[in-house]
Amino acid sequence: MHVHNLRRLAIASACATAIALSGGPTLAAITSRSDNLANPRGWSAVSGMDVQAVIDLAHRLPSVTSNEPDEPFCAPTGDLTDILHQDFDETLVSHGTQETSLWGSRAMGTWTLTLNRPDQTSCVVASGIGYSPNTNPMRFYHQAGMKG
Repeated sequence: MHVHNLRRLAIASACATAIALSGGPTLAAITSRSDNLANPRGWSAVSGMDVQAVIDLAHRLPSVTSNEPDEPFCAPTGDLTDILHQDFDETLVSHGTQETSLWGSRAMGTWTLTLNRPDQTSCVVASGIGYSPNTNPMRFYHQAGMKG
């Protein structure tokens, strides 16, 4: 399997794990797309850590991580951009403070918050559901526990 495919699998796995961990027992209930759009939800990329702690950790990680469950997924920025676009149909929505970027998918209703490091590595620090291009991007930063 190519390195690119392994990275793609790793981010998809990380997002799926985050979704599963965030939902707990309520995940069994199906939430409609309109409910998700009305009430966007988000969670940290590392279970049990707030987003600021994940950002701090992501700054200290090597440029390519081992993708352990207690680490955010990091990859070369171009690779992560390709994965978000090709696998989740997410496009860049905005740049925020603390070297972060918000990505969102109109088709899938997902969103991802990334940390963009100076070494051309980006890390997923938060993600969620309920993205709409009609929603102020600050709402997703707030869902992640950030000021934007």
